[in-house]
Amino acid sequence: MDLGKYKIVKDPIHGYIKIYEHERRIIDSNAFQRLRRIKQLSVADIVYPGATHTRFAHSLGVAHVIETMVKDIARKYRVKQQDLERYIVLMRLLALLHDIGHGPFSHLFEDVVLIPRNLTHEDIGAEVILKVLEIAGAIENIANEYGYKLNDIATALKSVNEAEWPFRDSIQDAGSEKVFFYLLKGVCSADIIDYLVRDSYYTGAGYGSHVDWQRISYYLGVYGDEIVLDYRALDALEQLMLARIYMFSTVYYHKTVRAASKFLGDIITLIGSKKLIDFDDVIKNVDKYVELDDYSLMYNSNVAGLKEVKEYLSRKIPYKLVLEYRLPLSDTKTPIELIMRSRDIIEALLEIELKSRGLDVTKGYNFFIDAPKLSLNPMLSTDEIIVVSEGGGLVKRKVLEFTWFSMPKTAMLFRLYIRRELKDKVQVVREAFNTIFSQEEVKSFY
Repeated sequence: MDLGKYKIVKDPIHGYIKIYEHERRIIDSNAFQRLRRIKQLSVADIVYPGATHTRFAHSLGVAHVIETMVKDIARKYRVKQQDLERYIVLMRLLALLHDIGHGPFSHLFEDVVLIPRNLTHEDIGAEVILKVLEIAGAIENIANEYGYKLNDIATALKSVNEAEWPFRDSIQDAGSEKVFFYLLKGVCSADIIDYLVRDSYYTGAGYGSHVDWQRISYYLGVYGDEIVLDYRALDALEQLMLARIYMFSTVYYHKTVRAASKFLGDIITLIGSKKLIDFDDVIKNVDKYVELDDYSLMYNSNVAGLKEVKEYLSRKIPYKLVLEYRLPLSDTKTPIELIMRSRDIIEALLEIELKSRGLDVTKGYNFFIDAPKLSLNPMLSTDEIIVVSEGGGLVKRKVLEFTWFSMPKTAMLFRLYIRRELKDKVQVVREAFNTIFSQEEVKSFY
């Protein structure tokens, strides 16, 4: 591939972003262009009106960041030009495609439709790459140029750790290509960097505006199969981690954003149960799947007339937060999966308690409990990074160790929401909730 041939696009986050000539066939495909119609932050524009940026712009941004990282690593180890070109082409390709399998409203669709079917957007992305002919042919042409196979690209997108990563050749004498897994999916990956900085900008939150990701990139290194970071970039890494924590607490976990997510999730579930859109059929046929986006879902002729859809589009969110219970970081020793199960048990107990107090309610409809669990929740992270110390030694440190001095004290929330028509029963609901939470059998879950 000729990396001297490219177009440029103007991006408010990174300035000018290159689009290489060989990438244009992928970017111009229907499957990729559809990402223009999938909002990066799903329903967050309900609260933050500027948050209407898309998976399309994010994917271009990730490609830009990852190319910078690859070049910075290659510079340290005097990688041959032909190998550098191969790494750039490969990693930009994966960066561009990493979200190709997202459905309407991004992670919300994944939570409501894909995960109950034991699928993720990466699984669907791999199917798109392998089976949607328009994009599969373009990817295969690029992969074959460097001795890769289409299956290698699909496998890389689905990889959950470096052991599953299909690219394993040596990078000079420094280590192996397994380290590239971390550039796409690691603690300070190009994906995390772009979405934090981009989401911060478009929401106006500002937490990512001073993240010096270029310094992190400059000081990345390779040791065997591991990515390492020089101690001189620790301040920039800490800046990134703090931005991540505060974006989750103030944007992604915003109380109204979560209420809107619940409502829209219920609408998508209703659409599926009524077969207004046959999600099972769509998932089995990826050519149909890549026709789905935020607009084709909500404005589908079978869907647009639903009362709930009209309410959502008018920003009439039926749920209101009435109580919040915080679990301190120091007290949280329970795996998040158990916390989520305890949420379900508390909902069931609360339904019984409220009925005993004379309220005819159904959990999940009249009220629900939210224990926010988005991907990569930084407050419950077990991620580690290897730091090259001033003396040249290697030290493995947990991510949360970097931000101990200013980290929010809450690791997990239990939030109680009720439908607005129950607002005159708020005190009864709060008392019932506190009664449930004070029981020893409930406390044992956390």
